[in-house]
Amino acid sequence: MGYAAYVFARPGGAIILGSPYGHVAFGFQIDDQGTVLVGGVEVVMGNTSHVNNAMDFWTDEKIDPLTFMSSDTPYKVKTRYDMAKILSVDTPNVVAARSQIDRIRGMDYNLLSQNCRTDVVDVLQAFGVTGLPGGARPSGFFGGIHAAIVPLTSPWPGLSLDFSIYSETDQYGLRDDPEINADGYVADPTADVNPNGPDWPTPVVGSILVRKGFLALFPDENYSGEAVTVPTGHVFNFRDVPWPDPRIRSWYGSATEFDAASLGSISDQIVPRFETPADRRTHQLGLGLPPHF
Repeated sequence: MGYAAYVFARPGGAIILGSPYGHVAFGFQIDDQGTVLVGGVEVVMGNTSHVNNAMDFWTDEKIDPLTFMSSDTPYKVKTRYDMAKILSVDTPNVVAARSQIDRIRGMDYNLLSQNCRTDVVDVLQAFGVTGLPGGARPSGFFGGIHAAIVPLTSPWPGLSLDFSIYSETDQYGLRDDPEINADGYVADPTADVNPNGPDWPTPVVGSILVRKGFLALFPDENYSGEAVTVPTGHVFNFRDVPWPDPRIRSWYGSATEFDAASLGSISDQIVPRFETPADRRTHQLGLGLPPHF
């Protein structure tokens, strides 16, 4: 029986020239008990060197790597991964893969020749994975791997509401992780409004993953119209809504169950996520920054 190899992806990572190039990490099984060595680079402190761990190049050994990469990554919730692909290797070489990790730890980072994607390729090819695709963008590399996508759905410990909004379908694009307020909810009555003004592109909710808690989507602003409750643990794409116009114009999330149909009548009592367009604009700009900002 073969051993498993893993590629983990955060499609909204590594924003270059305003475009999400994506981010990937690796994993490979190291024993018959199913222990998996996982690792990657995170640039949490803004450094760009593997040497002396300056680029936050990390490894760990886990029995349940899918749960770990969703809910317990070393640099907190912003560095969690969104999805994985799993490959089977008939003749695994754990020693060779570990040797590649040691080699990478002693190298400097290079955007073109030694980065998150090349780290994954070097380690997994040494482990015995064949047929990995080429390409510069980590998200494109991940998409080219011939294996099913496994969404990572485990909630982060301590969060009573845990969900992510993605700017593209199927968890691709920029990821936004809304945080609840002191009253146990978070809400956006105008999710379709660009803070820069009406002449700018309309923001799009491409997909959503609710890991824990409750979330309702609405076809109209201020929590009006036929509400859709997003199921927990499944990727929900905007095209799955029942409305003729699939745009999501407002949403409301809570740690506890609520009556979505009643929210429109009390919309003026619900504290919005962003108090001003400037707050929304600052937040949106921050989505493209590394996790240490």
